[in-house]
Formats: sequence, C-alpha cells, structure tokens
Amino acid sequence: MPYETAKMFCVECGAEGPTYQGLCARDFLKKHPVVAPPEVLDIERCTSCGSFRLKSGWSKVDRELALTGLLRETIPKMAPWERITFTHVAREEDANNLSLTVKALGRFEDLQSVQDFRVRVRIKPSLCDSCQKQRGRYFEGTLQVRGDGRELTPGEMRGVRTFVIARVDRAGDPGAFVSRIEEVHGGLDFYLSTNALGKALARELSESFGGSVSSSPKLFGQKQGREVYRVTSLVRLGPFHIGDVVRYKDSLAEVTSVRPFVILRDLASGESRRFKPKDVRSAKRVDAERFVAKIEHLESGQIVAVHPESEEARPVRPPPKGRTAHAVVVWTHDGAYLSLLPAETSKP
Repeated sequence: MPYETAKMFCVECGAEGPTYQGLCARDFLKKHPVVAPPEVLDIERCTSCGSFRLKSGWSKVDRELALTGLLRETIPKMAPWERITFTHVAREEDANNLSLTVKALGRFEDLQSVQDFRVRVRIKPSLCDSCQKQRGRYFEGTLQVRGDGRELTPGEMRGVRTFVIARVDRAGDPGAFVSRIEEVHGGLDFYLSTNALGKALARELSESFGGSVSSSPKLFGQKQGREVYRVTSLVRLGPFHIGDVVRYKDSLAEVTSVRPFVILRDLASGESRRFKPKDVRSAKRVDAERFVAKIEHLESGQIVAVHPESEEARPVRPPPKGRTAHAVVVWTHDGAYLSLLPAETSKP
C-alpha cells in the first residue's frame, strides 16, 4: 500500500494547506501581531554636539539613524516572530517632537508580515558625558611640547597646535577632546580627556616634527577602588631645523633632516651621517647664508663661488661636478660650501 502524506488543516478555519503552529497563513497573521507599539518614545539629544543617547551609549549619528536604533532597541518583537526590521518616516511637530509613521516587518519561517503604526518621539535636550566633561574642563592626560634646549618658534607653535586639533577632530571619538591649551615657558601644554590620547599624540608629534618622547605618571586619586593616574607626556622637538648650519665635533655641517633622526651633512666632505637627537645636543649653530651663487672656473683650475651682493669670490668645497654656472652654496666665516638644500629652505 503506497505511503500517503498526511494532510494539514487549520485548527481555526479548517482550511487545508500549509500551517504555522496549527494555523493557516491568514489566521496566523491575524492572531500574531509583529510588535506591540507604544504611544510615545523618548530619546536624549546632546544640545552641545548633537549626539543621541541609545542603550549602547552616546552616539554622534544623524537623526534618522538614531531613530532607527531607538525603534530597534525599545520595541521588542512579539512571539513567535523571529526577526524584525523597521522603516519609518518622520514628521516634525516642533523642535523636540516628532510623529513617526513606522512599518515593522516580521519574519517567521517562510512567512512575512508588515505592521503599520504611528508613534510620537519626544527629543529630550541633555548633555552627553563628553560635553559635560569639556564644560567642566575635565582632563586626565597632559601633553607638553617643548624645544630641546630652546623655545618653540612661532611657526612651530602654530604647526603643533593645528596638528593636535586636527588629529583629535579627525578621530571622531566623542570621548577624545582637548579641554584647554596653554602657552607656557616657550612651549605648549594640552590638557586632554584621556592618558591614551596624550600618549598617542606625543608619538605622532615626534614622528611628524622630529623629537623625543617621555612620560611621567602622577597619582591623582581612586575610582571604584582603583588608583587613577594622570600621565604627562613630554615631547621635546629637536634642537635644530632643516637648513641650520652647525659645528659638531670640529666639523661644519648642514642639517638636512630632523626626523626620525637628525642627519648632518659635512659641508667640507659632503658626507652625511645620522644621529639620535639627544646625541647632537652639543652641536652649536653658526651664522650662515644660503643662496644661489655664480660659479666661476678660473684658469688656475680653482673653482670659486661669487657672493651675489658683495661679489666676493671664495673657493667652493666640495667642488661641483661638471662645469655648472650656478649652484646653491652655504656661505660662512669659514668659507663657501656646496649645499644639497634649496636656497629658500623653509624653517618653522
């Protein structure tokens, strides 16, 4: 006797066909709403930065994403629906009240159901944790930027300030902020929201501007039974700038790089060597000019550089290759030297 498949009937209406928990699709959809919508939902918005507060915390997202998250977090699915997605259209009643037309799409096995409803959303003005801390000038970490044995130049002050502010803004982290900036002792102090931010900025500054990094923690107090430290990160920008002419160990050299190492090019020999910034602190700057000079090849075989203003001629070292008519030279009390840098080498 052949096997016969058992027929399924809806226990509600007796219809034959596929059933879902004993009901046909029509009766199942009538009996099981997707959600139980509330009349009103509340959401907090920071009046300072515009962030919205969801269950996961404050988030700097646009309003539509925040409303989608609010619906998903606060309106649970009804059994036996397995997955719910929401779409909505918002209409402003006033600055802090919205009327939402919502569609909730539920899925169960191979069934789908769409439930339409309206809900009022009240936006509660508030301040996020980050903005509250900023208004209170809260800080944990301090970033100090100084020159190594010198004051920062005005250009360095501007460059460092711009670098730090841009780096913090680019991070997009509401918990990362600069509480205040102070100009002190020929340098800059940045008061930052976290120790980690101070350490990261110190490392990036040293890599971008050249210099050394050190840090020192100081016990600030206790939080939930744990010791809390404030860390001061110190960046010392290198003692020299690109284009400086220095005397180091009886040699005259030009600074051709300051990061990550200081590179000194011996003006007499043309050879370059690299040093850690701390290893060349004993080097002394010397007065020098850098300009494009006329190069003359004398009948005696000597090659000289001619000062563009005084027209004084001096032997140039090391001698240029070929019969060039002009070259960038460094002009000092010691003599004229061929330079590898542009005549208008920029200094901060």
